[in-house]
Amino acid sequence: MGFKITFANQKTEIEVEGGTLADACKSAGYPLNLVCGGKGLCGKCAVTVEREGKPEKVLACRTVVDRDMTVYLEKSDYDHRGNVLTKSNFEVIKANPSIRKEYYTKEQLKPEPGGAFLSNVSVPLLRKFAAMNAGADFEGCTFVYFLDEMIDVQEGDTRNCCYGAAVDIGTTTVAVYLYDLVQNRRIAIKSGLNKQMIHGADVIARNVYAQEKEGNLSELQKLVRDTINDLLREGCDFDRIIIENLYHVVLCGNSTMQHLLFGMNPAKLGASPFANITDQEIFCRGKELGLVCAPEAMVEFLPLLGGFVGADTMSVLLTMPEDSRKYLMVDLGTNGEIAAGNYDRFFVASTACGPALEGGNIACGMRGTRGAIERISLKGGEMNLKIIGGGNPTGLCGSGIIDAVAELRNLGMIDETGVLLSSEEYKKKYPDSKLADRLQDVEPYNRGFYFVEGEKPVYLCQKDIRQIQLAKSSIYSGCLTVLKEAGMESEEVDCLFLAGAFGNYIDIDHALSIGLLPPVPREKIVSVGNGAGDGVQTLLMDQSYREKLKIISDHCIHVELANHPLFMEEYIKNMNFDFA
Repeated sequence: MGFKITFANQKTEIEVEGGTLADACKSAGYPLNLVCGGKGLCGKCAVTVEREGKPEKVLACRTVVDRDMTVYLEKSDYDHRGNVLTKSNFEVIKANPSIRKEYYTKEQLKPEPGGAFLSNVSVPLLRKFAAMNAGADFEGCTFVYFLDEMIDVQEGDTRNCCYGAAVDIGTTTVAVYLYDLVQNRRIAIKSGLNKQMIHGADVIARNVYAQEKEGNLSELQKLVRDTINDLLREGCDFDRIIIENLYHVVLCGNSTMQHLLFGMNPAKLGASPFANITDQEIFCRGKELGLVCAPEAMVEFLPLLGGFVGADTMSVLLTMPEDSRKYLMVDLGTNGEIAAGNYDRFFVASTACGPALEGGNIACGMRGTRGAIERISLKGGEMNLKIIGGGNPTGLCGSGIIDAVAELRNLGMIDETGVLLSSEEYKKKYPDSKLADRLQDVEPYNRGFYFVEGEKPVYLCQKDIRQIQLAKSSIYSGCLTVLKEAGMESEEVDCLFLAGAFGNYIDIDHALSIGLLPPVPREKIVSVGNGAGDGVQTLLMDQSYREKLKIISDHCIHVELANHPLFMEEYIKNMNFDFA
């Protein structure tokens, strides 16, 4: 016997046999934001339902469907579009793509008597050419090469039609850069949220989901593949000619994304010794992966660097200068990747900072979408907020959270141990403060500072601050540990490259003041935008970077932070806010 679920605001009804309300929402086409992977911890899937005439607020991930019910969903509950970083510093300077086309007429193809038309090619390609060559109207064909390997043949002269795509697969977002390889120009940038996010905000949650039951791994593979394919279709403007001539797709992503894209169970990556199935570059054809491209297109996923340090970090390193200066690279996203050294040798590590820096596990946290507070200033006792898209604020995104912590710490509302003072405690120190009354209890033993009061408040609370302390200490301590392994001190760093979406939007001075970043002089810190996206574009458009790819891969040393004594010591020590 099924149960009827009515989505009142969407004027939709479905029938389900059971499961959770979150499952029912997904089945109806309204997937919710399960930041914690459906464990009932984050509260982001809270919705209003009516059961037997009684309205109530419930967590959809923990609510079992055992009767008919009406659900009142807001568009923001299931519309997960956000501001995705696609900012690219890459420009085509030297066009030398790995794909090329060569046309031959029927006469040019004619072999010597007793000879053969082709050699050293696959059987499917032999069959395809033989069928063309046998046609009465055959006048010539175009061979498609990946480096020196013939990968396809097309009838007629198609040399003026050849495309490639560079894809950065993030845990939260995916960016696609589409190129015309004949004109050597970028023709589209498309981006969107990774559809896997409905099963958790971080790689740990998705790894756990992949193990829960048969079919989950295939679902996660389909979700990320569908994300990429939707963006490829949009980038190609749904033009079949472009899609059928899209012959090269270069991808990067973290280690978990690599496993899930290729349908490889990441179980061994989620437990000691945190081993990947393969850390080598993966090559396959478009038809094998089910991507929107030519069936015989060459698809390559860049090599991993060890543990959770994936091809996205490799991609960023591809863009860095080839000199002997001392570099620190920090890629801030759902996970934090760190590299220290230079072109000769990099020490790399990954640190699990969790989703807090992107709004996850924060009471009023949200992604960088319309309504999110992205900038906060509390100077002079005046509160100034910058809201994405204008209008009324509905939550705090990552950059706003860092601003909030830094500004409250600067005002003394947060002490060096991370304790948020009460209104009474703060007034004793600063009796003339205009902001003290914004310090109020959210719930017992959990006070907050309210940026917006009323029916839909926006605040930063004590529990949120503890989450930020965990995340920022993880990044800071990871940087110090990797620098130590590389034989470097913070003051010796010639340049700190800050990559990733979160790293691009934060106020760097605020990040330094709360101890999110190590004490590198401000003038040496450079935000590089989507460095991973730049790297895959570089390799797509210039095959000479394959040599650099191999050198970096061969000379990278992975540092495992999970059991590193220095990291554990620093992690505890750097929880506090005594950096200002």
